[in-house]
Amino acid sequence: MPNTDDTIIKVLYVDDELNNLLSFQAAFRRRFEIFIATTATEGLDILANNEISVIIADQRMPKITGVEFFNIVLHQFPDPIRILLTGYSDINALADAINKGEIFRYIKKPWDQTELQNTIFNAHEIYTTRLQLKQKMEELERVNNELNRFVYSTSHDLRSPLANIMGILKM
Repeated sequence: MPNTDDTIIKVLYVDDELNNLLSFQAAFRRRFEIFIATTATEGLDILANNEISVIIADQRMPKITGVEFFNIVLHQFPDPIRILLTGYSDINALADAINKGEIFRYIKKPWDQTELQNTIFNAHEIYTTRLQLKQKMEELERVNNELNRFVYSTSHDLRSPLANIMGILKM
C-alpha cells in the first residue's frame, strides 16, 4: 500500500535495544522518515522538534513502559498515532493500553515487515484524516462566528426602521 501523496511519513520508534532500532531503520528507511530513540526522554525531545505522525514504542523498557510513555505523549502530543510493539505476551499491558484508548495497534516482536508497514500506512491515514477533520472544525467554527456576527448586525440594522414603521402605524 504505497503512500499516494508526496508526504513523507515521519515515524518515531522508541526502544531501549539499539539493535531493534537499527533493524527497523534499515528495513523502513526507504519508505518513511525514521526517527529513533533509546529512551522516553529522547523520544519526547524528537516529538517536540518534529511533526511525527506515527509513534512506535516497545512495551518493556528499563525506566518506563511503552504504555507509560504513551500516557505522557497523549497529554503533550495527542495527534500522532501510537503503536505498541513488544516481544512479550503482556496481556495486562495490552488491556491497559487499549482500555485507555492510547494505542492504534499492538504488534508482537519479531514484527512481520509487511504487516508493520501496512499498519504504519493505516496509522498515517488516520492521522491525516484527524488533522483534516480538526481543520474543517476550526473552519466551521470561524464561518459560524461570521454568520452570528452577520445575523446580529442585520437584526440590529433592521430594528431602527421597523421601530419607525411601528410608530407611524400606531399614529
